[in-house]
Amino acid sequence: MSIDNLQENEIDTQAKQIVGLLDAHAKRLSMRTLKQLENGRERALKAHAQQISGASVNSDSTLTGVFSWAEHHRIVSTGLVLGAIIAGFVLMQSFSHKESSDAFLLSADLPPEAFVDRGFEPYLNEKQANL
Repeated sequence: MSIDNLQENEIDTQAKQIVGLLDAHAKRLSMRTLKQLENGRERALKAHAQQISGASVNSDSTLTGVFSWAEHHRIVSTGLVLGAIIAGFVLMQSFSHKESSDAFLLSADLPPEAFVDRGFEPYLNEKQANL
């Protein structure tokens, strides 16, 4: 036998011993303890079913689970931070575009009126064609 098979056999033997001990101790539990375990299991199943189903109505007629995502603080805070970063990036892009176009017009060799004049572009094209 290989070492892996020996280790698996030892684990199986230990698992069987643990199962045997649990079964032996479970047979000695009192009826009260068994009933408490059963009630706890039922409560856990109901809580799990409510968590899966989403919104449910409480006894005081309020809804639970409608904003269950808000209970996850990391998701909400991460979303807010990412939203602020994206909004800031978009705003910076719009501001930088306006500033660069203004800077281009003011620093150009031509006056700003030349860019608005419809006859100026054909004039430049004609002048360039002659060169």
